[in-house]
Amino acid sequence: MLGALVALSLASCDDDAGGSQTECDEITSQMRSCGLLSEGAVDCSLFEEHSYGPCALDCVRAAACEDFRAQACDDADNEYARCLDACQAVFAVFDCGDGTTVGSERRCDGEAECGNGADEMGCEEPEPDFACGDGEAAPADSRCNGQPECGNGADEAGCAPRAMTVCPGGF
Repeated sequence: MLGALVALSLASCDDDAGGSQTECDEITSQMRSCGLLSEGAVDCSLFEEHSYGPCALDCVRAAACEDFRAQACDDADNEYARCLDACQAVFAVFDCGDGTTVGSERRCDGEAECGNGADEMGCEEPEPDFACGDGEAAPADSRCNGQPECGNGADEAGCAPRAMTVCPGGF
């Protein structure tokens, strides 16, 4: 179930959400006021994608702390979880603009799956790899994601502590 996405996606390394910072800040505040999110840096980048932020914020505003706790800590299938799942559904497909769709994971993968090539248009060049300092390299976007990709952990060194989901009795 993708319902735990909001609470868990908030627990990441960087706090850069561009135009969706307001949604992310409000959701972060609500999760913290319910005692479900520790202090630390929050990754708000998810809220930039496909209008997920406003949709998730509507789910958060309609739910109570008990709903958040049940969904985030017990993976409960409640109205809040179903609301988040509906928001998440926008990530599943990319609209080619010609009446067809492709899986969103195929967007910007270097190979045109849309007949009109729309899935490869407007793609940014990937960031250069992060040098681990021992001859190894990790994808640049893996820096400060809470998961060490460098054998020596250099990609996580110096990162702000990240927020974590807090569940009574553990997670």
